[in-house]
Amino acid sequence: MSADRQFFEAVCRCFDLGTLGATPVTVEGGLSNRLFRVTTNQGEYAVKRMVANAEAPSFKRNVEESFAVERLALAASIAMPGPIPVPGSDEALGRITDRGEPCWVRVHRWVSAKRVKAEEIEPGDLAQVGGILAALHRLPLSSREVPAPHVPSAPERNWRAALSSHAGAPALIDTIEVLEDTVRRGYLTDTSRRVLSHRDLDAKNLLRRADGTLVLIDWDAAGSVNPQWDAIGVALDWSGIWHGAVSREAFEAVLDAYTIAGGTLEPVTPASFAGWAEGMLHWLWFNLERSGSTDPGERPRGQAEVEATVRFLPVAADWIANQP
Repeated sequence: MSADRQFFEAVCRCFDLGTLGATPVTVEGGLSNRLFRVTTNQGEYAVKRMVANAEAPSFKRNVEESFAVERLALAASIAMPGPIPVPGSDEALGRITDRGEPCWVRVHRWVSAKRVKAEEIEPGDLAQVGGILAALHRLPLSSREVPAPHVPSAPERNWRAALSSHAGAPALIDTIEVLEDTVRRGYLTDTSRRVLSHRDLDAKNLLRRADGTLVLIDWDAAGSVNPQWDAIGVALDWSGIWHGAVSREAFEAVLDAYTIAGGTLEPVTPASFAGWAEGMLHWLWFNLERSGSTDPGERPRGQAEVEATVRFLPVAADWIANQP
């Protein structure tokens, strides 16, 4: 019996999924974690072996808090895969041993749907995204989920050293400075108003069912957020920026659908992009560290994401800086 099969059998026992059937299939496209399609005598499941920051002391608490948001969204009938909690605990994460090492695992019911490709995005998709976002922002928010607004200290990051091996690094430093300034401006003008949201509602986290319905996946970052930052960040993600250009029409289409569905927006300024800029800086730094990993599986993933990010980041920074 292979170590891999032992791992999946342990997952089945932990989550009470039944008896493992055919060999699990690796699902391509996961950027931070490892995803598998697992078939048992009880059905089909998406099994995620957690990798990104999985050994951080706060990891389990953060995922379980996001799981609470996920359950609220499920109760609100937002289209999404059904999560499978660990039986008897109502927790998202199960602790499994993989090749002698403990790891965290999540499980959802498998959804028959296709990934949303950038070249296939339609106006109806943009309208759905705006509507989904408005529905998320209507989820009930308890007082304990509302953090006090603050101006975070800038992380100690040596960007020049980290980017030294990448072409175009000197020019990218200017871009990073623009984004860091955007984050500072955002926090200086932040208010205490918060809503719950997915916090990563871009194309990689949506599937399209045969009837055209978009299904929202990967809830591990869900939590409370400034609604203006969230809406502007989602609109920018769907504007085409990941491919090096911004469509003003697509950007505004998402925001129009959001407001039609009941969302509230303030005038857009560079500070409105603080959440998006902060997320991109975290993502770039994470992948710069990952690109130097001793793990042969992680290193190429990190390198590929760094290369993809540095291609569009200057365009985004220029677009943000030129907002009214």
